[in-house]
Amino acid sequence: MFKREDMSRLILLLVPTWMLASPPTQLQLGSDGSVLVVRSIRVAGNESTRDYIILREMSTAIGDTLNLERLEYDKNRIYSLGLFNRVDIDYAAQGSEAELIVRVHERWYIYPFPVLGFKYRDLKKFYYGAGVAHLNFRGRNERLIGEFAFGYDRWIQFSYQNPKLTADDDIFFRISGSWSRVQNLNPDRGTYQQEAVGGSITLGKRFGLYHLLTGSFGYESWRVSDVAIGRTISPDGRDAFPSVGGSYTFDTRDVKEYPTNGFLANVQATKNGFGSGSVNILRYGYDARVYVLLNGGTSLAGRTHGQFASGGAVPPYRYTYFGYGERLRGYFDRIIEGEDIVGGNLELRIPLLSPRYYEFPYAPLPEFSVWRYAVYAGVFADAGKTWFRSEGPGGRRWYSGFGAGLHFLLPYSIIIRTEYAMNRRGVGQFIIDFGASF
Repeated sequence: MFKREDMSRLILLLVPTWMLASPPTQLQLGSDGSVLVVRSIRVAGNESTRDYIILREMSTAIGDTLNLERLEYDKNRIYSLGLFNRVDIDYAAQGSEAELIVRVHERWYIYPFPVLGFKYRDLKKFYYGAGVAHLNFRGRNERLIGEFAFGYDRWIQFSYQNPKLTADDDIFFRISGSWSRVQNLNPDRGTYQQEAVGGSITLGKRFGLYHLLTGSFGYESWRVSDVAIGRTISPDGRDAFPSVGGSYTFDTRDVKEYPTNGFLANVQATKNGFGSGSVNILRYGYDARVYVLLNGGTSLAGRTHGQFASGGAVPPYRYTYFGYGERLRGYFDRIIEGEDIVGGNLELRIPLLSPRYYEFPYAPLPEFSVWRYAVYAGVFADAGKTWFRSEGPGGRRWYSGFGAGLHFLLPYSIIIRTEYAMNRRGVGQFIIDFGASF
């Protein structure tokens, strides 16, 4: 079982491993002693997607030595765009030069999706709705998403994201807006409705393949249905404030939907409100993930993350939680709140059925004729805690769990995990969840 000191050991284990997560080194390849050099790169099969959206994800450039390991890495990075069912990179050699051919099979980009759920997993608290997404607007990997929901929770939200404003720059842009009327996340403090209206604009700059620097500006308004001390900072039950923030991300992961090799590091900070008498807090945090490929395609994955607050009082709608977006297997359904949060995960991912493709000859549309699928076994251990600043980081105990399960990687980046976890008290639970754990 995990004890408190196990978390320190977990972090110490991850730190030296980060050094192993760099992209593949270049190895000169060629026949009869000659070195193949990339003379040109051609893209095929992209009926909608612009060439530069694909080429900007490649670590291989014209003039580089041909490296099959790096081509495999580039293939996974292109697939991670989420725009293609299949990606292949071949080459044709002539003398000491080679032409690369990047072949892609495009997905269906416009589709509706359901919005369904039970608040606190209570069958009496059902919310429902729908949304629509365009994930490759204008063939430029621009994303337009809108959705709404009724029932126990209600909201309307939209977002537009452009990873590259023009063909000649690497400027990232995102704008979003939302209205919601939802129940508070901390039910132990009473039940009340929160009405929130907000919007944000984010600008960023990508440097090379792996570095992204962003800055954002936003505005939010929160109003509670039942005014009580502590539910908002303002005594009238309404908080309205601007926000500014920034983040830096370094990302060398291979397949982002289910990584098995690479490294992700993110640091960010957001200032909510300014001055006295209202919201005035600084929230900052980090997220570091490492994936080391071992023999036979097995991968050792590790993560450490944290979110912290400073400044004025933190309203409940800015608390941090395990039990919603972040989960601890072993306490998967347990809602654990605080102002600060830290956590760590270790996972061994073992391929039972390595990623492969099935061509479906009777597909109604060509975008659904190629299916990518795989099955992995996962063995994991999770640990984490939250606390309020008045308690200090040592004021509460760690929660931890471990277990194993099967991970099903399905077409269109759908991942279903079936797992069994046991917590430090020896209590077990079955888990069905979507997406990679991290």
